[in-house]
Amino acid sequence: MGLKYGCPVEDVVTGLAIQCRGWKSAYLNPKSKAFVGVAPTNLHQMLVQWRRWSGGDFQILLSEHSPVWYGQGKISLGLILGYCCFLFWAPSSVPVLVYSVLASLCLFKGIPLFPKVSSSWFIPF
Repeated sequence: MGLKYGCPVEDVVTGLAIQCRGWKSAYLNPKSKAFVGVAPTNLHQMLVQWRRWSGGDFQILLSEHSPVWYGQGKISLGLILGYCCFLFWAPSSVPVLVYSVLASLCLFKGIPLFPKVSSSWFIPF
């Protein structure tokens, strides 16, 4: 099978690689837990882990192991879209941040963020 190395989230790229080779995934949830992971215990550890995950996922998205290129014809379109949704986690933070800041500034300045109901610009909403 072989593991993929050189990426902060080698489990994701290895999973994609073995699925592209024809392996099928199955979800297993036994009653008795054989292994218990180590979760972050404070905010700093959680932010470091999220940074590692988002950076590694974005690295996969931009590499030759991107599911868009690497998975074409090997895995289903639904699986490609599922991987892409997960791998776009880092860049999707930019519009969320912009919208959060924009909404706050509009609230403090008294500028309406959305058009009035009587306006013709309300129709798309």
